Amino acid sequence: MHIRPFKADDTAAVYQLFYDTVHSVNLQHYTPEEVEAWVPSQAPDLQQWQERLLRQRTLLAEINGHLVGFANLEADGCNIDMVYTHKDFQGQGIATALVEQLEQEVKRNGGARIELAASITARPFFEKRGYQLIRVNEVRRYGIVLRNFIMEKRVE
Repeated sequence: MHIRPFKADDTAAVYQLFYDTVHSVNLQHYTPEEVEAWVPSQAPDLQQWQERLLRQRTLLAEINGHLVGFANLEADGCNIDMVYTHKDFQGQGIATALVEQLEQEVKRNGGARIELAASITARPFFEKRGYQLIRVNEVRRYGIVLRNFIMEKRVE
């Protein structure tokens, strides 16, 4: 596996991985209506996605040149925004490798803790990595309430 920084021309592939993962893997914990509210089937604004991913510290994981995961830190440098692994590569250590690199970056930059919003699906992954629940969170999208978990980890 090779981890590298995001480039602008990666945008469509990153979005497709995000869409495919949510619309398959997350169906084990969210209803089809919740998944559609989370990531609508309509075409995304890829320019907006590109700007977001370039503004953040976004890392991509590849195997034989194929995108298998991505993760990023928000512009503040101490909050994880997204961690997604390709639906066909779950459980192979991809998310672990990406998150470890982000955690190391937070430490190098003097950060003491990392905060994130984990889905129901991702919560066990982050708990195994030492993240602790701060609170249950609800996000409303298109009239649908989605539940996730605000979690944090000390990285001192």
